[in-house]
Amino acid sequence: MTMTTSRMGSHVARPIEQLVSEIAALHSQFDATAAESEELGDAPPALVDLMRQIRVPMIKAPLEAGGDRLLLADQCRYFTALSYSNPTAAWTGFNHAGAAAAAGSRLSDEGVELLFGSDPSPFLAAVALPTGTFTRVDGGVLMNGTWNYASGVRHADWAMLTAIEAVEQPTVTLAVIRTADATVHGDWNVMALKGTGSVSITAKDVFVPAALTVDPMEPPKRGGAMYGLNYPVFVSGENLGFTFGACTRFIDELVVYARGKSRGFDGRLADRGAFQYELGRSSQQLKAVQAHALATLAEVDDAMEHGGEFNARHEAGVTAMTAYCTETAVSAISRLMSFAGAGALFNTSPLQRCFRDAQGSAQHLVASNQSLDKYGAVLLADS
Repeated sequence: MTMTTSRMGSHVARPIEQLVSEIAALHSQFDATAAESEELGDAPPALVDLMRQIRVPMIKAPLEAGGDRLLLADQCRYFTALSYSNPTAAWTGFNHAGAAAAAGSRLSDEGVELLFGSDPSPFLAAVALPTGTFTRVDGGVLMNGTWNYASGVRHADWAMLTAIEAVEQPTVTLAVIRTADATVHGDWNVMALKGTGSVSITAKDVFVPAALTVDPMEPPKRGGAMYGLNYPVFVSGENLGFTFGACTRFIDELVVYARGKSRGFDGRLADRGAFQYELGRSSQQLKAVQAHALATLAEVDDAMEHGGEFNARHEAGVTAMTAYCTETAVSAISRLMSFAGAGALFNTSPLQRCFRDAQGSAQHLVASNQSLDKYGAVLLADS
């Protein structure tokens, strides 16, 4: 019996209902650290403790690694709930969860034991873009380079980094390094996602044993077909969940704000017909794209779990859906922000934070409207 098989035998995955309930039960504590996260540019220790308590990094990981193995639609539900309570926990959390999922599904049994054996919920940052290099040496590889946008790396013990071999005909590897062996920078001065600490990390001749490296071209070793999905689809649920959570929180906060907000001598904002119209419209718009996203992700889940067809055309449809739903959700709250007035601009207001973070989520690669171009081309090419 392998180590991973043994771990799976004693592990029971948590259902999505339990996971969301755990977040709801700690909402006030998550919410209390949101402003501090922005001031620090990272998750404060109290927030990291909360994330560890509910094992955020493990919600996508395969059962064999001790994870909950949430499918895409449930990943969306999970990160909607977490983003609603704390955007820093959600953004860094989906980075940690994605890295743990990749490591848990693709590392050798020895690698899984090295990473998960002594820590049932390791915090890994990850960067998918191969901006560094690796050199093969006895027993492993040497990593060199700088990787940007390593969300949550300041409080992570590990980082999964993508690198290209420094030879004429290079291959690509994923290598898990200890953050203590690298240099973590402080270059995160941004208008949105301020608490995520998505700084750069630099490695200089960092040795990584072969057991902690992965050939991304090889199929996953455990977990099932979901772990073989291409990156834009594999992370679609978590990215959409973040956006939906931030936008839903914005609308809920605005409803409370509008009941007590007056502008000049014109009465309460809540009594303005124009505001009522836009509030109703935007709320329905957000619910519509959430329903569309969950339905589309459920179709992917069904294909992955039951051996259904999922080809390049399907992939283009999912990535286009991610871009469209993100754009539409952010557009919905953007129309509402103009009603809020100067009171919404203060750092103490959750409205400005939710608004900025939603805008920031739309800048992620997987939300790029280039996906809509590509899907349009697919439709035009269909016979």
